[in-house]
Amino acid sequence: MKAIGIITVLILLSFGFAKNQTKVKITNKSEVTIKGKSNVNSFECKYNSDFIENDLQVSIARNNNKILLEGAKLSIKSTGFDCAHKMITKDFKSILKAEEYPHIVINVKELNAVKENITAKLNVKIAGIEKEYLVPVTYNQTTNNVKGQLKLNIKDFKLKSPKKLLGMVVVNDNVEINFNLFLQYY
Repeated sequence: MKAIGIITVLILLSFGFAKNQTKVKITNKSEVTIKGKSNVNSFECKYNSDFIENDLQVSIARNNNKILLEGAKLSIKSTGFDCAHKMITKDFKSILKAEEYPHIVINVKELNAVKENITAKLNVKIAGIEKEYLVPVTYNQTTNNVKGQLKLNIKDFKLKSPKKLLGMVVVNDNVEINFNLFLQYY
């Protein structure tokens, strides 16, 4: 989810655009997964990349090793995840409050590049709560591929993990969001 916005920023940084604006599309080869654990097992929910709804018109301003961005904002459907098991998928959508908050919004605010290391500063809005994160990312210029991982605690968004079997199965509050994005720009 967050990766999509980060990828857009990294691509712009890697190619050193002289323009102030560019258009970026995240292709359906892209993957976003959320991994979590319970006291019994682990789970992985994949986002259906066909739900990526829009191209991004991004404005870019440079300030030393920072690239400031406007418009690198992506909205993804809370219901777009599949956890490979019907009950886990249902519980996951319940955790996200998908009916009340149908979209997760990721807004990439800036990129900071020091030598080979790129860090994206982004705001993530889940279930009406917005938090800021710094996420290390990698970019492959040959394949236009951006990869990264964001670790977060669902309690930061006032979300509650489900307890099953009278509390004997408890889902951990910490999750990993992994993104592997392929970009097309024009």
